[in-house]
Amino acid sequence: MSLVRVGRARLAMALPRFRKQLLSVKSRKSDDLFEAYALAARTLEKLHLGDQPELLAEYETTCLQIQAEVLRLLGEGERCT
Repeated sequence: MSLVRVGRARLAMALPRFRKQLLSVKSRKSDDLFEAYALAARTLEKLHLGDQPELLAEYETTCLQIQAEVLRLLGEGERCT
């Protein structure tokens, strides 16, 4: 499965209220964000198994920032339609 699909699916689980929009949005920017989220979430999972609290916190923040950026992107799409 591609990183874009993995990231889209993970975001759909993390942001269930926006699942329908996440599954339908198609743009280069959204694909980039989905890919980044897939990579960050995968790293976050691995960090949960270790003992690196600073890095864990950094990746938790990164995932939340990507979620916020995706929500902004979805909001921009609503204003354009």
